[in-house]
Amino acid sequence: MHWVPIMVDFHDRSAVVFGAGRVATRRIHWLLDAGARVTVVAPVASESVRQWADKGVLTWKQRTFEPEDLDEAQIVVAATDSSEINGSVGDRSHSGQWVNVVDRSERGNFQVPARLTRGRLTLAVSTGGASPVLAVKIRDALSECFDDTWEKRLEKKFRERREIKESDVDSKEKQERLKRLATDVPL
Repeated sequence: MHWVPIMVDFHDRSAVVFGAGRVATRRIHWLLDAGARVTVVAPVASESVRQWADKGVLTWKQRTFEPEDLDEAQIVVAATDSSEINGSVGDRSHSGQWVNVVDRSERGNFQVPARLTRGRLTLAVSTGGASPVLAVKIRDALSECFDDTWEKRLEKKFRERREIKESDVDSKEKQERLKRLATDVPL
């Protein structure tokens, strides 16, 4: 399988996550951060999932997988502790859905990389399933190079870029200014 990096807007998309343990909770948190409407299907849930459900942040169906759980989902995450259930979720999902099967990535059509976010800067690291732990180590090493100062630096660049694009100078001058804007960032 050839994985291609992509940035996707999951805001207000319906997501169903099967499982509510440690790995599923990370995926749920990621989807909530993305603004997805999350439903969790799991007989037992982590403390975080129970709290989110109590606050109305997500819907928790306290039971095991049923095929009709997939009907309205645009995003599907199979993260139970059962390879059999995860496989069933992956097999029964349809081609129009974004599907992540945590223990068998080839049964889905997207993976969740180790991610480092500094405001507008997002760095994603994937090993294509070879070693998720190594991807996390690489992400952590990158976090030393791209510290918290990058959030303010990129906000400033964003404002400057917008000003250049909205200016009345000719297109050639705009291009020159935009190039200078990008090259004056020390790494």
